[in-house]
Amino acid sequence: MNVYIKRYPFRGNEKVLTKYWCKHISDWIIDEKSILSFSKDAAEHLWLYIAYNDGECCGILVNEEGNSSALWLLHVIEQYRNKGIGGMLFEMAMKNVGKQWTAGIGSGYWWQGVPIGSGDQFLEKKGFQWAWDSIDMVMNLNNWQNSEPTAPVNIGKLMPHESNDLISLLKSEDELSGWIEYYKNIIDDFAFNHIIVARFNHLIVGCAMILTEEDIRWKDMIEGKVGGVGCLGVMTKYREHGIGASLVYAINEELKSQGYNHSYIGYTWLEEWYGKMGYEVFNRQRMGYLECK
Repeated sequence: MNVYIKRYPFRGNEKVLTKYWCKHISDWIIDEKSILSFSKDAAEHLWLYIAYNDGECCGILVNEEGNSSALWLLHVIEQYRNKGIGGMLFEMAMKNVGKQWTAGIGSGYWWQGVPIGSGDQFLEKKGFQWAWDSIDMVMNLNNWQNSEPTAPVNIGKLMPHESNDLISLLKSEDELSGWIEYYKNIIDDFAFNHIIVARFNHLIVGCAMILTEEDIRWKDMIEGKVGGVGCLGVMTKYREHGIGASLVYAINEELKSQGYNHSYIGYTWLEEWYGKMGYEVFNRQRMGYLECK
């Protein structure tokens, strides 16, 4: 074998990745538009490492480089595996990472972590440490007959004059504050009908997003129309009263009324909680990092 690796900026070479993905990564079906959409915020910092054998592409690594480093994708074409090509891509990319290399999520992501059984053992041998497992879940709405929760709140779509109250809720809770940008984007687009809130005595105490098909990364792997629940949170002092379940119920009622066949939950650890509502695990991903010297 005569293997060599070249490094290209992602910007300007997007077609190289999308053509490779659509041809060789058949286990994870995603259309070209979605590949680019989910990487647009990080595109200026993404680099492609392409492995060639006698001029023929045989593997690819996509890495986010800059103040933060994140491994977005590492893939070797099946007939070239177990020949050290993945290791060569890894070692070359590692020369351009900072103090810590995250697996999956960076300034954006296609996978929030490393799908279990799809390279996690390879990265573990390379020194990656796993902190927790992130789960994606899906539920068939065609057979959904969940009864409406009886939480002591009013559930409805966000009204424009409530925007500041919603942002204040997110700011008040450390674990919800990371969602401020996403909610602001929806508000700035005047898409208030995509935000569901829970009100208790006119105070917003919970929120969630209605996700449409364009928000679901792996929609092409699920038969039918797929929407979902995004960025769901409830103020700490109002938890354990069924408010979260009421938000999920309201979104699924909305999705079903719009002809959606499935409801998707991404990037969660609440497997048992969502499982009680009828969601099933779609995939598990290992969240981790490598401390670099």
